[in-house]
Amino acid sequence: MKCAILTGGGDSPGMNAFIRAVVRTLLNTRPETSVWGVIDGWRGLAFNHYRRLGKRDVAGILTTGGTILGTLRFPELKEDPEVQRTVARNLHDEAFDYLFVCGGNGSLQAANVINQILRKEQWRTRILFAPGSIDNDVCNIYGTSIGFYSAIDKSLQMLEWIRDTASSHRRLYLIRSMGRDSAFLALFSGIAAGAEYVIRPNEQVDFEKLATIASQRDRDTRIIVSEAYPKSLEEIQAIFEEIFQRRGIQREVRTVDMSYFQRGGKAAVTDILRASWLGYRMAKDALSGADSGFYTAFYTGHIQPPLPLEVAADLSQTNHPDIPEEIINFALALR
Repeated sequence: MKCAILTGGGDSPGMNAFIRAVVRTLLNTRPETSVWGVIDGWRGLAFNHYRRLGKRDVAGILTTGGTILGTLRFPELKEDPEVQRTVARNLHDEAFDYLFVCGGNGSLQAANVINQILRKEQWRTRILFAPGSIDNDVCNIYGTSIGFYSAIDKSLQMLEWIRDTASSHRRLYLIRSMGRDSAFLALFSGIAAGAEYVIRPNEQVDFEKLATIASQRDRDTRIIVSEAYPKSLEEIQAIFEEIFQRRGIQREVRTVDMSYFQRGGKAAVTDILRASWLGYRMAKDALSGADSGFYTAFYTGHIQPPLPLEVAADLSQTNHPDIPEEIINFALALR
């Protein structure tokens, strides 16, 4: 059997653990299997850029951030049907029995399109997909994305640093968090760090109320702003400064953007374990001749049947577009 591994979209922590699990499970279970890493994501498939992977190639990468295979944006895949067909044809011509993918929503949509071409042409390759996204916006009804808890860990560390400075200077800090259209990373980071409030993307914010909360704080206030919220940090800063000035409140307002710091560094233990678990499950299923599918889990050892790729790619069925109400109430109760 011949297999390929691809990491798509962002370089979520835990992707290397996924690569390692697939390689080790395949080679330890069926040593004659050949395993190839696709260089630089979907672009590598379009241009047939691969490297052979053995067990030594994936030694010592469990906690390493990023992805040893690289991942580049490749918008042509979404926009050009000829590029899509080229990728599918290359998988067939290279005689890959399976393509293992760990990636975000863009990669999931791409995998679904390529899989449809493969099935229509009755070509051999089947695609097995695991969610890799710090935003936790890939089929989050069914499981948690690899990299999500690692990003929370990084956010928690930065939010504690910010608290030290905010407390020393009696400041209100407005802190931008990654998360694309989802507020999961911002909200869970805020809960873990004890932030005073998290502004969600589609929320009608009561800034007067938030200003009252800040004025009641003894020394520091941290308000996290989700990436997709339409107002910039500077616009929000101006709103608070106007309210404080009107009320005669002496409180300095500063801004910080955590952004790319949230996705770097070592993977969290829970992401390492779940990435390894999903890689193991997918490899074992491939050795048993499984069809294409989407794999996810809430915890290590969690087993649920794979979703068909076309179902997983329909986010209206598989994804919470916003934080569930009970989680919001939970966060507010702890404020």
